[in-house]
Amino acid sequence: MVKNNKVHHIDARHGLLSLEDNTVDLVITSPPYADMKKYVDGSEGIPVKQYVLWLMDYVREIERVLKPTGSFILNINDKVSNKFRDPYVYELVYKITNSTSLKLYERLFWNKGKGLSHPKRFGDKIEYLFWFAKTENFTFNIDEMRVPYSESSLKRFKKPIKKRYNRTEGDDKVEYKDWGPNPKGALPSTLINIGSESKRISDNHIAVYPEQLTDYFIKGATNEGNLVLDPFMGSGTTGVSAKKLKRNWVGFDSIEEYVNFANKRIDSTKANDKMS
Repeated sequence: MVKNNKVHHIDARHGLLSLEDNTVDLVITSPPYADMKKYVDGSEGIPVKQYVLWLMDYVREIERVLKPTGSFILNINDKVSNKFRDPYVYELVYKITNSTSLKLYERLFWNKGKGLSHPKRFGDKIEYLFWFAKTENFTFNIDEMRVPYSESSLKRFKKPIKKRYNRTEGDDKVEYKDWGPNPKGALPSTLINIGSESKRISDNHIAVYPEQLTDYFIKGATNEGNLVLDPFMGSGTTGVSAKKLKRNWVGFDSIEEYVNFANKRIDSTKANDKMS
């Protein structure tokens, strides 16, 4: 058994094996990219052709440790090879949903606001966020994920409307009795506009989650006191968000330099720190 509220210097698979069944409320992580350059410890990324099989070993353990009310949120990106995008991301999603109990609740698109460019390609500013749930009874705090209304939406609410219908009850049209903005905000979109970190938190880590992104999902998929796991913890952003939001957390990373940095960063964070 590994202790909660700590980043452990251990391979993600061995860390997952140390956890008991049905104990984790949320797994949120961004695993190493396929065919990536060498890491600071000299290890190399996983070749594209092996990536799905490699990651599925971890996914099966994630499925085991998740509670029936738990969710798995996977941040991943694809790769361009010989001018064309490799479809391994779609193969992975298909594999997860057809060989485990995890079901795809939603596919989301993270607009980082900036990204790599190429003179003969579209600007690549999007990464995928796949939300898997273990059962239909997964925790989902929709009001915690609401966003501010656009100016055009607020103007539309002010216009008089004779009748407005929803179609949620079979084929029968049901008239809305109330028409106005929800005081908690608009329903979230599948396009998440949260910019990537504009500066490195660590000189030793090449990809740093923005805290706003992990805050967003931890609030939406867990409650206070729940356990959040990041098996590829990296610079510790998941732990920072979990601690701020009064969740328990645990993380793993195979690179000792990252582990030391992440633990120091999280230790310096206080519960209910002002959101970034």
